[in-house]
Amino acid sequence: MDFMLNKKKIYFAAIFVAGFACLSMVVFPSIAFLSAQKGISLWAGSVLPALLPFFICANFMNEMGVTRVLNPAAFAFSMSVLSGYPMGAKIIGDLRRNEYIGEREAKRMLSFCSTSGPAFMLGAVGTGMLRNPMLGMIIAISHYLGAVLNGLFFSLRFRKEKDESRKICRLPKLKDDDKGVLEFFTDAIFSSFKSLGIILAYIMLFMFFTDLMQFSGILNIFEQSYMRALAKGILEMTVGCASIASSMEISDLLKGVFCTFLISWGGLSVIGQTMSMLTGCKISLTYFITTKLGHCIFSSIIALIMGILLL
Repeated sequence: MDFMLNKKKIYFAAIFVAGFACLSMVVFPSIAFLSAQKGISLWAGSVLPALLPFFICANFMNEMGVTRVLNPAAFAFSMSVLSGYPMGAKIIGDLRRNEYIGEREAKRMLSFCSTSGPAFMLGAVGTGMLRNPMLGMIIAISHYLGAVLNGLFFSLRFRKEKDESRKICRLPKLKDDDKGVLEFFTDAIFSSFKSLGIILAYIMLFMFFTDLMQFSGILNIFEQSYMRALAKGILEMTVGCASIASSMEISDLLKGVFCTFLISWGGLSVIGQTMSMLTGCKISLTYFITTKLGHCIFSSIIALIMGILLL
């Protein structure tokens, strides 16, 4: 009964948010139009070329059964590091739905396989926004070390529980053995564009909410510019990092720490993208947010220590 009530509350909340978004787009059509333009531009100029090749390759390898001979955690982590959000979650979701891994193993992997890509941290944030390649290096190292520590922390937690995933984890035969290599490749392409279409929708939606908050003056409740930047970053990390970089109220050290925090958090946009990739895996939003907060804490502490030592 409690579950049904919670489910109804979630549905009502979703309907309310959707209705509010529609009404806001009617009342502020120019903001909606410009937000959509910026979102599509960001997706087409950065997200699509960065993620599409990795999505196709990862989906193709998964279709061909490569994950039967590779360690699932190592495969998911390496692809997450190479391509960034939400590749790790996409792979974990596929592995779980195909029953390559169990529910607890999927949760454990999610604690360290949800990371940003090096190109974004080193290039876009370090060199482009902060104008300091050393800061970009500190952010990237802290981000990945924080993910590893977070994974170790949650691994210890799950070690105390009975691991039923080993009973589920098996090496299934390839699906549809009569399929040829080109058919597997075509399926991988369709699946990749479907995933990227979902990502585009989340980017545009949260870009609109961020612009609406800026226009309405809600962010003015924060006196300091870096606090307004952090509030933006909670919704969308790219916007937040850019705002942090332009703040004149804090030192380069704190800019690096705050950017590390936002990148490890990922923003509600990335969290939404990630949860969409985990559909059917029985991983709750509360659990994922808990893992992201742990990642934020570990990576921010590492960034602070490295910044003090190196800057």
